[in-house]
Amino acid sequence: MITTFIIAFLLPVLLSLLITPLVIRFAFRIGATDEPGDRKVHTRTMPRIGGLAIFLSSIVSVSVVYFLFPDLLTHLIENTRTAAVIGFCFVALFTLGFWDDLKPLSPEIKFGVQLLLAAIIYFAGFKISIITNPISMGVLNVEIIDFPLTILWIVGITNAFNLIDGLDGLTAGGGAIACLAIFTVSAISGHVVPALLSLIIAGSLIGFLRYNFNPAKIFLGDSGSLIIGFALALLSIQTTAKLTTGFALFFPILVLALPIADTLISMLRRLMGSFLQRNPEGKPQSLTRRLHGMFTPDKSHIHHRLLSMGLSHKGTVLVLYGVSILFAISALLYTQIDTVERLVALAIAVVVILFMGIKQLRYREMAIFNNGLMMPFYEKWILNRSALIRMADIMFITASYALSYALVRSINPVSVELLSFENTLAILLTVQFATLWISGLYREKMNQFGIGNVLNIIGSVFYSMIATAVVLSVTKVLPFTITVQFLILNFYFLLTFVLGFRMAYQALSFWFNRDKDSGENVLIYGAGENGTMLLHKIINSRKNEIKVVGFLDDDPNLEGKIIYGYPVLGGHWKLKKTDLSKKIDSVLLCDENIKSENLKRLREIALRQDITIKKLNVSFKDLNNSENLVEAAPDTIVVSH
Repeated sequence: MITTFIIAFLLPVLLSLLITPLVIRFAFRIGATDEPGDRKVHTRTMPRIGGLAIFLSSIVSVSVVYFLFPDLLTHLIENTRTAAVIGFCFVALFTLGFWDDLKPLSPEIKFGVQLLLAAIIYFAGFKISIITNPISMGVLNVEIIDFPLTILWIVGITNAFNLIDGLDGLTAGGGAIACLAIFTVSAISGHVVPALLSLIIAGSLIGFLRYNFNPAKIFLGDSGSLIIGFALALLSIQTTAKLTTGFALFFPILVLALPIADTLISMLRRLMGSFLQRNPEGKPQSLTRRLHGMFTPDKSHIHHRLLSMGLSHKGTVLVLYGVSILFAISALLYTQIDTVERLVALAIAVVVILFMGIKQLRYREMAIFNNGLMMPFYEKWILNRSALIRMADIMFITASYALSYALVRSINPVSVELLSFENTLAILLTVQFATLWISGLYREKMNQFGIGNVLNIIGSVFYSMIATAVVLSVTKVLPFTITVQFLILNFYFLLTFVLGFRMAYQALSFWFNRDKDSGENVLIYGAGENGTMLLHKIINSRKNEIKVVGFLDDDPNLEGKIIYGYPVLGGHWKLKKTDLSKKIDSVLLCDENIKSENLKRLREIALRQDITIKKLNVSFKDLNNSENLVEAAPDTIVVSH
């Protein structure tokens, strides 16, 4: 058996090494080349029918292995009809990709053919009708939805590999890693046919990498990426169906995690990005246009983001190889897990790693807390509708009651007093809500929030706890000790909900103004009262095109400090480009006591760096002695050159 596996691997490697140079010359002869463009990273004309080399080396290898070891592939060939259908689908899909490499086809035609071929494969017997149940270690019958589930899996994986085919060697290497993982699991479980087929495809891809790795001499093209995705989709269905472990459900998902994650992230960020865009008339996009935008090509895939972060072409591919290997190892571990506890531990580790990795990519569209996507919700539905704020508080009171009751019940043994306490929700809800209202909570403005508002909210919640304590002491539904426990927990939860809800808008506004991509980058000179006042004015206004980078201040004691979330970079000499990570457009001068020599040097540095200096004037005029009251507007802020 080992000899068979060695031949099944080395033969396609050798064939791919021999056939690929011939395909390169053939591609230039027929004009199957890819020209440089805006969405492409290559800078010269490249042949793009590499899928032909992989297709030929795989077909020849399967034929030779069957000729040498007919007994091993008997099960595959014994059903002539099934074998013919599978062969037809692969030839048809390769033809579709090859045609697209020669003359690009419309997305509708490509998707239509893929859907048709996936349906044919389904009726040939390749279907996802049973999936493992990780809870009961048994199986779940999903025959009622197995058709759309199978179609979605085959078409989705096929196109996922097509989407990540943006760097030299990325798709071929990632496909080889996935094939080797499928081979390992199939070989261990004794299923020879999927093991041999996955090993043959892996060998063809590894041989092709000799010419496809950076700097590439040939591209896969659609003829290659579609075939790889299609083959892995079918192999994963076949392998998963033969696994007996209770967690086999996660195996194909983890093996193909990189293309799956890239596809889902691309669709999600495009959809969320559509909510941030406006048409020329300033109106939101229609739902149809937003859904269409989910499938619009762009240059923000995972590999594009890694390139923009400073990684080299080759370094990006190697990093993604490492990610693919990590997921493949996780998939292999899942097939060996036999307890829910181990499953949960490994799942948490995978999710944390995946979350941290996506976070490092810094997709602004997906950062809903600082991209401004949540701001219209607050401005339209919360800030100007006091009834919705009161309804939210009623839900907070109910949730606080439920959480406090659950914790008190977990601490203390179940008793008659606790059971009768369940009936007090309506009374306590009424008392607490009325107390919040009477104490003046609903006179606080959410879009203008300061320490005074925080203290008033704490006071309102505290008064509601006093009213609650009075009700509980009168009704005597709880012993004194349990009453104290409930009041402490209830105060904590209710204050967290009520205060957090009202601070959320200010937090979103802060994150949006700090992290927005567009706008004029400015430094505020002077970290005193005038500077912080200007900062608050900028943060509280979404209409401005100003992005504060930080403060400048000549006081050495302030350097390195953080003021309202913004750093004090140091004195005026920090304005030099070499000392800043961002290009500064303007300096807003708010320090009225700046020394003349410091101001002179600041102007000289700003002139050399093409930076504008603007001065903030804050003046108050005595209206009692003013002849013209119109000219004396109090607390006027003027920003001028």
